[in-house]
Amino acid sequence: MNLDERDRVADQFGVAPEQVERDHLISLLLGYLSEHFADRLHFIGGTALARTHLPHGRLSEDIDLIALDPRRSTLAADLDKVLPRALQRAYGRLEWAPPLSAGSSVDAATLHTTSGLAVKIQLLASTDRTLWPTEPRTLIQRYSDAPPARLLVPTLPAFAASKTATWCDRAAARDLWDLWALTNIGAINPDTAALFRKHGPTGKNPGTYVFTRPPSDDEWHTQLAGQTRLTISATDALHTVRTAWDHLTPHP
Repeated sequence: MNLDERDRVADQFGVAPEQVERDHLISLLLGYLSEHFADRLHFIGGTALARTHLPHGRLSEDIDLIALDPRRSTLAADLDKVLPRALQRAYGRLEWAPPLSAGSSVDAATLHTTSGLAVKIQLLASTDRTLWPTEPRTLIQRYSDAPPARLLVPTLPAFAASKTATWCDRAAARDLWDLWALTNIGAINPDTAALFRKHGPTGKNPGTYVFTRPPSDDEWHTQLAGQTRLTISATDALHTVRTAWDHLTPHP
């Protein structure tokens, strides 16, 4: 990759060059997925959010996908076969350890370069899970040598509602940071609330109790300091998100 670009992005996000190199690798993989598999998957999660609505938020570490094929195993086998050879000009041959086909849909696979970069890729089955509303979006690829990419991703209200549902389930620091950033762009709104009531765990808006305990300072820094320049504490981020939800009219 272009070293000036690497250093510029590292300075922008306040991260190590190695983190930028992983983000660059993800850009190239997304370009390949867009060209060859766009009609067979949804692109979801924090990286999808960072490549659409929050491009200045945090750098990418993994790729989360939903298989639209009736059988996840078919798409997993195809990706296992072609991704190691997809970026030979930039990175040489990549190696799976383990491949997508080795585990279930909840098990992440890892794609490695010979230089030691690694990207986790999760391929979820579309059965027995919530399929939030999606739209085709052109992704922010960030690097001049990355090909354009356009994939199906959640709509902005779906991102915010699904992130809230995920926070209810696991209360991870990364999810709270994303919710805080989404709040800052006005994404915690009536459309988001309607989706959360429809697809969320309770059938109603999240209660205040969901936002009472922030991640510890150690969790906050461990999960996020390598991806972005932290400008807010977990406690303040939680307060911002809780206030945004409190301002919405509760569902009767």
